Amino acid sequence: MSAKAKNKRVYGWGRSTHSNSLVYENTTIEGVHKVVEAAKKDGLRVACRGAGRSYSDNTLNDDQVVLNISRMNRIFHWDPQTGIITAAAGATIEEILLHCVPSGWAFPVMPGTRFVTLSGALSNNVHGKNALRRGCIGEHVQSFQVILADNKLYTCSRMENKELFNSVITGLGLLGIIVEVTLQLRKIPSYYIASQVSKHKNFHGLLETYEKLKDKYEYSIAWVDAIKQGSGLGRGEINYANFVEDGDYRIKDHKIPKRLFGLIPNDLVPHIAKVFLNTQTMKIVNSLQVHTGAFSLDVLYDKVSLSKYHYLMDMKFPKYNFFFRHGFFLYQPILPTENSSVGFQELLKITHKYGFYSVMSALKAYREQNEDFLLPFPLEGYSITMDIPKNKSKIKKQVKMFYEMNDCVIKYGGRLYLGKTPVLSSNQFYAMYPNLNNFLSIKEKIDPNNLFESNMYRRIMRVNHDDLKAPSIYAI
Repeated sequence: MSAKAKNKRVYGWGRSTHSNSLVYENTTIEGVHKVVEAAKKDGLRVACRGAGRSYSDNTLNDDQVVLNISRMNRIFHWDPQTGIITAAAGATIEEILLHCVPSGWAFPVMPGTRFVTLSGALSNNVHGKNALRRGCIGEHVQSFQVILADNKLYTCSRMENKELFNSVITGLGLLGIIVEVTLQLRKIPSYYIASQVSKHKNFHGLLETYEKLKDKYEYSIAWVDAIKQGSGLGRGEINYANFVEDGDYRIKDHKIPKRLFGLIPNDLVPHIAKVFLNTQTMKIVNSLQVHTGAFSLDVLYDKVSLSKYHYLMDMKFPKYNFFFRHGFFLYQPILPTENSSVGFQELLKITHKYGFYSVMSALKAYREQNEDFLLPFPLEGYSITMDIPKNKSKIKKQVKMFYEMNDCVIKYGGRLYLGKTPVLSSNQFYAMYPNLNNFLSIKEKIDPNNLFESNMYRRIMRVNHDDLKAPSIYAI
């Protein structure tokens, strides 16, 4: 296809699954047009990839094209008076923050890593610790430009090509390639927040308190011990914060330390983790956290930078995805508020029954989305994340566990976040996302030959071709 295209093994960020693909690293809109033209001529299918921070297989493409746009990262226009920024779709949250925070503006919604690109943020409609207050990133997009399967460039907004606007956002990169985004940033009173914590002996008590305090704070997130059983099931702590209103826009505590705890070089940490990270050691770590709060002390101050507060994992464990011998599954369901206590406790018990425990779990509050995006994740409720190490020798048993967990999520009226969860059957996907047929009909209209595909698309949207089989879940 191109002299710049290379055959590479490409991983999801959780490193539990990969594809061998023809990877094209692009820098210009003209280059995207050339890749689309060549792919159509050669009968190949294209998956778009930004910074590679999606955990599973929605940017992977077996024996097909992966178009990497992460080098398309120019900032075209920034207005510090209105807070409106226009940038290429490969620009990251970090690049925009560093550019705009000194003027008193920041992303209205930020996920747990600053290395997400604008394209990835829109395709997955990312959310953060203030999802209850500000929703997902799509609500703050003014417009974007996208190249469709006809290889033409379209501008999409709430007034122009509205159907495309609502389907490309949340569309997992399956309708076209986003190349430029205009976003409304948020005026903030400071780059610093004041953070507090409350500790709870079980999940019921934690959720009860979360319900009482969630509306009083801009940011909130709870750490949950997903290993403890019995009366302490789901014990944990809630961290909540509001802005400090002091007009301080200095960006501090943003650089990733070269050493963990000032002692261990970051390059060595994954090798150590692969030896010592297991259920027994995590029981000890969780117990230390419950009794001392040692691992969250550095964000419990009257003045903490947003970098330190939001990007704790980036700062402490920048190579966390290499901690596991065979990668890990990040499972993220959301449940309605009224079902969250019983539903999440049942999910934890399922992981205990199968013996595949989450080594890291967090809980956040959400509201319904205020837009008509076709594949929405948010509900009026809570979501939990579960980092479950992949067990290569027991993968069929793990898949069975995830299918049982998926059925539990459906039973309680929830759904899974598609940017993270790789184990999902077609029937379960349809049950969670009733708008899927509408989405597929739009895709049929603008991409009738399925130019834009991914492993996830073929696997869970019932799409098969004579020359290209859907990936097997057992190959993950």
